[in-house]
Amino acid sequence: MMDEAVYDYMKKIAEVSDVREKAEWMLRGCVHFFPFERASLFTYSPLSHRGEGIFLIENDKLISLEEVKDDVRPIFPLYQALTRNKPVFINREDILVSFPDKYIRHFELSTLAIVPISLLNIVVGFVLVDRYGGEYPFTKNYLSLLAYYFKQTTSPYFPLSSEKNLLSKRETEVLQHLANGYSIKEMAGMMSVSEYTVRDYMSSVIRKLGVNHRAEAVAVGMRKGIIL
Repeated sequence: MMDEAVYDYMKKIAEVSDVREKAEWMLRGCVHFFPFERASLFTYSPLSHRGEGIFLIENDKLISLEEVKDDVRPIFPLYQALTRNKPVFINREDILVSFPDKYIRHFELSTLAIVPISLLNIVVGFVLVDRYGGEYPFTKNYLSLLAYYFKQTTSPYFPLSSEKNLLSKRETEVLQHLANGYSIKEMAGMMSVSEYTVRDYMSSVIRKLGVNHRAEAVAVGMRKGIIL
C-alpha cells in the first residue's frame, strides 16, 4: 500500500499540463518516494522496436539522454518487458549477460527495474529505475507498486483537467496510434474496425481539438497530455 504522500504527489502531477514538465515531476517523485537513486525515461516505437532516451534524474539533476538511441530487441529482458507490457526487476548478474557493455560501463548499471509506459495497452515508452537501495529480496508486490505509480502518473484519465476527457476512449486510441506512426490500415487491423471507422474517429478528433490536420492534432494532443 502506498503512503498518502505519494497519492498527494500524483494529484499534483495530474495538474501539470506540460507533458515534459509532467514527465520530470514523475521521475523526481520516483527517486524521492522509492529506494532508487536514478530514473531514466525513454520513448519506444512498437514498429521499429527502437528506444530513444529523453532524460534521467540523478542526485536531483536533470540530465539529457538524447544521444541514447537503440534497437531494444538484442536486450532480451528489456524487449520481453516491452512486448509483454510487464514490469520486471533484474539483478547485476542478469544485467551483465544481457545489456550491452557500453551501457553497463557508462551508466554503471547494477540492479534495474524496467517499467513499460503504455496508453490504451500500447507501449509507447519505458522507465529504467536503477541503483536499488531497499531491502532484499525485491518482491513482486514492490514492483507492482512501482508500476502502479507510473501507470497513474502517465494516464490521460488520471489528471483532473476536463481537457483530458475531451476525446472518447476510441478517439484517444486513434490519436495515440497516429502519434506512434501507424497507418489507417494498420490502425483498423489493430482496433478490429473498418478503415472508414478509423477515418471517422480521426475526423472527430480533429473537430474536437479545433485543429486543421492530423499532425496538428498529434501536437495538440501531446501538449494537453491527452497522449504521450
